[in-house]
Amino acid sequence: MKKILAFVSIILIVGVLASCGKKEGTTEPKPKTCEQIEPCKTALQYATYVEQGAEDKVYKMEDQTGEHKSYDSLEEAKEDINEDYEQYQNQQIKRYGVVEYVLNPNEKYIYKFRYKDFRTGEIKNTTVGISKKQGQYFANEYYSGATKNDVTVNGKIAKHQRYYSKGLNEQVKEEFKPDLIEQY
Repeated sequence: MKKILAFVSIILIVGVLASCGKKEGTTEPKPKTCEQIEPCKTALQYATYVEQGAEDKVYKMEDQTGEHKSYDSLEEAKEDINEDYEQYQNQQIKRYGVVEYVLNPNEKYIYKFRYKDFRTGEIKNTTVGISKKQGQYFANEYYSGATKNDVTVNGKIAKHQRYYSKGLNEQVKEEFKPDLIEQY
């Protein structure tokens, strides 16, 4: 009995010491990464294809029945693949910040990514819309960026959340922090 009490006491002391310096304890799980959230993962893959210049892959990720499609056919998309695609085809957007707007949970999202351009190395933004139809996520690019109106639902700005790729320090996170869409 004494051993059990001693063990419980040690655990409690370790718990108290571990929480020292924290303003408040929390039981909330750590924020997820974009790659752990299916619509965000889809948007990241789409943004990567756009950045690579893989127009055929971009076309395949778009809803071909909707108004947001880049090309009228796969053949047209293949004709527009970037000349330097082979040079960038294996690159992925690895270091990024993204702001997610949930317009309709499990149905419609807008993601604004901030990352380094594959070709120039300069920081850039890409905005991707995601919609779910018949259990599948489809993507579309906002070529001029999304507007405040795009992230407004029933007269209110949609809830948003920021995510960052793993391993970024605070300085790099600040560099990759995308501005909120409603600011423009």
